[in-house]
Amino acid sequence: MAKKKALPPLFYLASIIFLPWWISLSFQKSLESWITNWWNTRQSETILNDIEENSILEKFKELKELLLVEEMIKEYSETHLQNLRIVEVMIGIG
Repeated sequence: MAKKKALPPLFYLASIIFLPWWISLSFQKSLESWITNWWNTRQSETILNDIEENSILEKFKELKELLLVEEMIKEYSETHLQNLRIVEVMIGIG
């Protein structure tokens, strides 16, 4: 009879010791993968955003250079046409 009375307190003692440890361990393992996955995803998004930002900046630089070249060509052609008209007037063609 004494053996049956000693069993429940031993069970409760084991529950008090091992149940929090088991809950903590399982919670840690389940959260660890979720947090790691979330962290890695955030890091790759940040890196991807940096790469995208650099790519967009490069495209804007190229666009700015192209607009500058286009403006230079336009100015050159206008100047060239004016010079051509001056030469035509001097020669007496126009």
